[in-house]
Amino acid sequence: MEHTGQGGAVRRRRRPAVSCITCRKRKIRCDRKAPCGNCLKSKGSSCSYRDPPLSPPKATTPRSATSLPNDCVDDENAELDVASCFSITTPPTPPSLVNTTNLGIAGTFHIHHESRQGQPNVGAFSIAHKTRYFGQSHWVNSITLVRDLFAILEPHFRNNSSPIVGCMLECKGLAKTLKSRVLPCWPYEPLFDVPPDHDDLLRNYISTSESIFRVMHIPSFTRDFHALCTSPTPPTNAAFIVQAKLVCAIGATHTDTVLRQEATQWVQDAQTWLSKPDFKHQLSLQHLQSHILLLLARKAVGVAEDMIWISVGSLLRTAMYMGLHRDGVIGTSPNTNLFTSEMRRRIWNTILELSVQSSLNSGGPPLISLQDFDTKPPSNLNDEDLHLDQAIPKADGVFTSTAISLALRKTLPVRLAIVKFLNDWSSPGDYPTALKLDSDFRAAYTLLAKFLSHVSHSSNAPLTNVNREAVVNHINLLLRRYLLALHLPFFLPSLSRPEFAFCRVVVVDTAHRIWRGVFATSDIGASNVAKSSACFRTVSMQVIIVLSTHLRAQAADPISGGLVREDLVAILEEAKQWTWRCIEGRETNVKGYLFACLVKANVDAMREGLTEPEVVKMSLEAAEEAIRKAREVLKERLRSLTNMEPSCGAATVLGNQGETVDICDGNNEWEQPQQTFDFFGDSDDLQGGTGMMLADGDNWFLDFGNGLLV
Repeated sequence: MEHTGQGGAVRRRRRPAVSCITCRKRKIRCDRKAPCGNCLKSKGSSCSYRDPPLSPPKATTPRSATSLPNDCVDDENAELDVASCFSITTPPTPPSLVNTTNLGIAGTFHIHHESRQGQPNVGAFSIAHKTRYFGQSHWVNSITLVRDLFAILEPHFRNNSSPIVGCMLECKGLAKTLKSRVLPCWPYEPLFDVPPDHDDLLRNYISTSESIFRVMHIPSFTRDFHALCTSPTPPTNAAFIVQAKLVCAIGATHTDTVLRQEATQWVQDAQTWLSKPDFKHQLSLQHLQSHILLLLARKAVGVAEDMIWISVGSLLRTAMYMGLHRDGVIGTSPNTNLFTSEMRRRIWNTILELSVQSSLNSGGPPLISLQDFDTKPPSNLNDEDLHLDQAIPKADGVFTSTAISLALRKTLPVRLAIVKFLNDWSSPGDYPTALKLDSDFRAAYTLLAKFLSHVSHSSNAPLTNVNREAVVNHINLLLRRYLLALHLPFFLPSLSRPEFAFCRVVVVDTAHRIWRGVFATSDIGASNVAKSSACFRTVSMQVIIVLSTHLRAQAADPISGGLVREDLVAILEEAKQWTWRCIEGRETNVKGYLFACLVKANVDAMREGLTEPEVVKMSLEAAEEAIRKAREVLKERLRSLTNMEPSCGAATVLGNQGETVDICDGNNEWEQPQQTFDFFGDSDDLQGGTGMMLADGDNWFLDFGNGLLV
């Protein structure tokens, strides 16, 4: 409506009319639809708008007219348009392109491609699977490299004449039954007994894990540990027994004995005890030490290793609530003795390491930034020096029991920046930034490599109890995984776009070095850790995917004439043997061995120049042979446990096409209905879920590395 002022000038409305003409005349509320609800109720009334209709306003909290500016009150319409008076500004969100790929037996993947700051889309930014969201650093993003392979093989998997689906279902049933025979039903009362062979397990822990992640004061812990093991009276200190069990669980992963199967029980005992609702007493350094040991043991043994990032968040906030992130406050004031202040700094330093590493493993954003704390790194002191109030820290480069963790701490800023670049949704994710981070990382890694070289060849006293080869290989693996994750998003486009050729070289070279440094090492302890730890098994799967993709691209390249790198082909053959040794070493998850055999046969067929049907046939035959071989091992292992009392289930498994197969002579109490086999997921399918859900059925590929040692 227009009004005429005193000077005759026409005063126009400040905003367009949002109600229809009929509702404005009747002075009633309009829902702004076309036609609106009032005009529909009054039959025969025509609904028209003077201005184009606006979308209905969102429900907002009612506000009084006096709280709004005067010009927001419509003289002809008493309805308050709050949205026109207040504008809420939000940070710009990059447009998201979600590519939903349905590969049938391989499942449905919601692959997110982000267009950021004008940069071209180069690879998957994240993947949504059921109720989980995996950032770029999670290993599952590498499955985008083999989508074409499973798209070709999927129709043949679905063929009823192929036994692969039925054998896989049977292997899943066997694995579940094997686990139920070993683990007790939860909740249960934890056992506070002393682990056997404690001296060797403690020695393994001190020479490996404690050298990198400083948690305990070794002289004090060793003294109390031996006193516990030799005491004629039953132990009563539950908190220390939990720490002793966790230390032994980590040390057991460096052995090749049946103690590795007991390590899972020790971890569950500790988890049960730490879960009791005694919150106020959890605010202590001893509880933080126990919590750190639990996370390290879960990672080493493979107990829900992919969920550690969630637990690290609780640990980090507990430490911050206790003031460990601030220097000169609680526990680090001038009146505090050296032992307490240094132990707080060591524990905080280890929590930072766990935060960054768990973020890399899970694909979640880091839980900390460099601006969130001012606690200094630990001093370069031996454990024996902490009881001396006037102890002088050693210079950088002087070997002490803390020197290795301090050298690793110097690389924390660039590693934190890489994880933020990969998993933070507001990160630019562009190629130039990746190259800049690559340069910074190489500079920090070069200094660390020089220090590790001195560690390998030094005869310094503090390093005499350190397993140097295992420690150096473990640190190299940790660092190289950041380099691999940084360049992996650009690996797939590098196969066809020359501007990303550098990333292809880095990814292939890093994967090659990771395999040679850990999985092909001569150190028996490191080999045992690699076979028992879920972290190492997921890394091996990532290496297999990367190298097989590179070899398949080389074999299909007409310019190269089908020539491929023989050293990489040899790694695929070694991967078959290594994954098979994992199954022989009491691993229940057969997917790594199946996949290694599948891609090795596929690469061999492509090298021979076979046609596509022949390549598919050769790949399927290798997969069928592998799954049958693995199934027989699991069956034989279950038969050997028939005399054991089942803990949470009996020994019934799924046979071909989902029927029930009795393995244990009539103990047919554990049954499952027929399932739909899904190659890329886990067994915690949610019925009736929506949103970021994959295809229905048991999806087993994503839980690779979570097989329990039984």
